[in-house]
Amino acid sequence: MKFEEWLGTLLKQSPDEIRRLLDDPAAQEFLISWSLFEAKCFDGFVKIQTIESFAKRVAEQGADSPSLDRAIAHFHQRYQDAERYRQLMHGQPSSQMHTLVNKDLALFQPWERLYFLAIVAYRFRNNMFHGNKGVASWLHYSEQIRLCTATIGRFVSHAEEIRPSLPERQVA
Repeated sequence: MKFEEWLGTLLKQSPDEIRRLLDDPAAQEFLISWSLFEAKCFDGFVKIQTIESFAKRVAEQGADSPSLDRAIAHFHQRYQDAERYRQLMHGQPSSQMHTLVNKDLALFQPWERLYFLAIVAYRFRNNMFHGNKGVASWLHYSEQIRLCTATIGRFVSHAEEIRPSLPERQVA
């Protein structure tokens, strides 16, 4: 069985839809980054209930960065729209996230910025694999996917700075 057929069967998508996903650089980058994020920052598997403690820990370590400003501004503005927020959270309760969406962005604590961004990335990942939308609709969110990828990339880079585990580059 071809990979596209296997994954399509698993995700209840057509092999053509899976090929579209695999051919899209934004999706590939997100999936690779997500894999590193789970491995480096969550010891293998992200659970929504562990994101708050993660955000607090990495904020104390100095992971918040101006490089995240564009992503936080974009997503905070985007989820002022109640329908977009509903689609993001897809029935998942999160009073903390609801509070942050309604809070002035300038008043966010560093850990709240990181929490907000991690939840958005988490929900994008879950909506990709467990949502009721197909690959075609997921790929309409390339801008948001790229912002999620940049965010989780920052988290992974920070984790690597704190606890190096990746091989050092060999100079030829």
